[in-house]
Amino acid sequence: MPEPASILITDIDFLVTADQKQTVLRNAWIYVEDGFIQSFGSDSPPEFEETVSTLSGRGKILTPGFVNTHHHLYQNMARAYTPGNNLPLLPWLAHMNKLWKTFREDDLHVCTRLGAAELMLSGATTIADHHYVFPDGAKDMTAAQFDAAEQMGARFHASRGSMNLPSDLISDWALQDEDTILADTESLISNYHDSSLGSYRNIIVAPCAATSCSKSLLQASADLARKHRVGLHTHCGETLEENDFSMEKFGLRPLDYLIECGWDYERAWLAHGIHFNDQELSQLSQYGIGVAHCPNANMRLGSGICRVPELIEKGIKVGVGVDGSASNDSGHMLAEVRQAMYLARVRYGAPALSALDAIDLGTWRSAELMGRSDIGRIEIGKCGDFALFPVEDLYSNGTENPVDALLICHARQVSDLVIGGRIRIQDGNFVDIDLPELQLEHRKRAARVRSQAIEN
Repeated sequence: MPEPASILITDIDFLVTADQKQTVLRNAWIYVEDGFIQSFGSDSPPEFEETVSTLSGRGKILTPGFVNTHHHLYQNMARAYTPGNNLPLLPWLAHMNKLWKTFREDDLHVCTRLGAAELMLSGATTIADHHYVFPDGAKDMTAAQFDAAEQMGARFHASRGSMNLPSDLISDWALQDEDTILADTESLISNYHDSSLGSYRNIIVAPCAATSCSKSLLQASADLARKHRVGLHTHCGETLEENDFSMEKFGLRPLDYLIECGWDYERAWLAHGIHFNDQELSQLSQYGIGVAHCPNANMRLGSGICRVPELIEKGIKVGVGVDGSASNDSGHMLAEVRQAMYLARVRYGAPALSALDAIDLGTWRSAELMGRSDIGRIEIGKCGDFALFPVEDLYSNGTENPVDALLICHARQVSDLVIGGRIRIQDGNFVDIDLPELQLEHRKRAARVRSQAIEN
């Protein structure tokens, strides 16, 4: 795990705290000691020892680090994959699932590093990934992901996904038996899960979906998450076809079926949650179940629009996820938050979400969704995780309100990124990652995965 660090950032043009009052400080400073925020303000900073690292915030907007709540990093080897480019979810999945038979842990390591780079350059400091593809011959996929995330310096929540229910959409090689799934998940929790403040590693119990997992596995997964007090995650409410399938097979709508399987758990959150009715919103509120909103993927696949403003109004936990790199097909965190703001306005009108509301959605609300009280806000005692964006670039030049412009204008990349007080990106470049070399390696592996899928 990265060693905690100390840093003083001064002369910040705009410091977005994401506190309850949505306070924005001008001409601000912030001090991080041993990885945690110790002090900040808009007056002159106190004197610090000359040995403390410093960073200039001049000409920059500082926000809390963004938190990505749902992703499939392995899919960034299948971006804009022609057979699935114009299809809805289920036929799209049928094409995607043909690609991964020869996918191995070294491929996932590269995917995780590249996807983390994309997220970090767009402001994310914490990443949740839902990985559920474990081909025969693959070794420890989760270990590969944690190693990759550590190299990048990001906080990483690994969702141990699973599929054990045969279907026309899923090849037999992608299925595992329930005992193997549960034993591996328990082992991962024992070996990797860290619930301490400032943790860089979390394990989430995450069967893929009710359509690809047996009732027994869904029940056992919920029991396992409760036993260890870890997160519980799956896809739910993404399409109308899912509702039809669930009613036909189980006699229940998808959320009711999950609740019957023991998912009435306050550390559970569901990806998408588009097609929940009023009664189901009440159930989410009652049981403390949250929703990961994935606006770009929902538009890309034509799935629908999540009822985000209503979720917020009812006190339901909701955050933002970029979703799979092959159903988005991007992992730009700030662009995802921007799209969440605009998609809410399509359904509810222009006042539905402001720029500061959208920042809240991608920072502290996303952190809350994932059970993290130590990230997501500029507050004394929280982790020193920050994204710094240029006040103006070509696409926002001449703006009157730079903070609003961060969301209203074209999404931009960070100038700097700090995680746990340690600078990971400075002046727009990773301090210790050769990005062109990583991109080249990724392109080579993606070409191999696609070619071998065609051969198979």
